[in-house]
Amino acid sequence: MYWRILIFLAGILLLAQPAAALRCGSRLISDGAPQGKVLRFCGEPEAVQVRTLVRAGLPRNRSFARTRYRFDSAGSDDRELLFADRAYEEVVIEEWTYNFGPRRLMRVIRFENGIVTSIKQLGYGYH
Repeated sequence: MYWRILIFLAGILLLAQPAAALRCGSRLISDGAPQGKVLRFCGEPEAVQVRTLVRAGLPRNRSFARTRYRFDSAGSDDRELLFADRAYEEVVIEEWTYNFGPRRLMRVIRFENGIVTSIKQLGYGYH
């Protein structure tokens, strides 16, 4: 009896999906998947949102950061953080919303530069 329970639990663990995964038919989409793969397996999304974000990267060549203080006539100070020789990266963020109908949960897939970075569940879909 003990072995049957152990085998049953091991089978459930092998069949479990990762937390951030989406099943499209018999295919599984998870973090790190390219945008083309998602489009091929899941089809066209219901909605697409696109925006661009600029991130500060790591400093190049022993860069440093310093703070400049300015005081106005009212006595309040204004602090400004200055970066010298920083690398910046432009990231294209796309969020695709999939509606699989009223019996399944809707999903939002977030891409950064064409790669899946997160998959979120929404409420149940609609017709």
